[in-house]
Amino acid sequence: MNEMTIMPEPVDQTVEAKTAAAASAAVTAAAALQKTAPAARAAAVQDTLKLPVLLSGWAARSATSSIDTARLFAFGLDLHTWGELYQMQQAVVERLTLQQQTWLQGWAAWNRERAEIRGANTVTKLVEQEFNLLAQIGQLLIDQSTNLIALQENIEVSYAFWLNQKLGALSSTAGVQTPVAAVART
Repeated sequence: MNEMTIMPEPVDQTVEAKTAAAASAAVTAAAALQKTAPAARAAAVQDTLKLPVLLSGWAARSATSSIDTARLFAFGLDLHTWGELYQMQQAVVERLTLQQQTWLQGWAAWNRERAEIRGANTVTKLVEQEFNLLAQIGQLLIDQSTNLIALQENIEVSYAFWLNQKLGALSSTAGVQTPVAAVART
């Protein structure tokens, strides 16, 4: 053979080694995922079973507050009690107003970011930008929902505590350490 003859080069062993390492890593990751699946399923079942318990507790507390509200109205309300109820309503409106303001600010920030996104020059960049915007929408929804539920729970606990103070021994929770009464007393 002369110098001009082209000989096939030997297969690069590093490419084969890299491919084998990548395949091995993928198998290891899949095995790790498979090991975690039973725990994830168990957690999902536990969460599914937790919801009825939480909702029934909420319903029981609501019923107790309803009974105590009827008792309070049965004894008549003086101007001071009406004033306290009005103050509670004002506090709720203030919190809702702040939450609405935060919600609108979040959407304004999202709109600004959406407007500032420059044209993506690759599909990868476009997908990344779009999913980032979707994630931000999800976070806005999570924050708003969580804040509204927290406010609702706070109102229920505060109102039950106020009813308990107003009714004293006539309260449905008088002398009973219910979660609402225990939280309200601390």
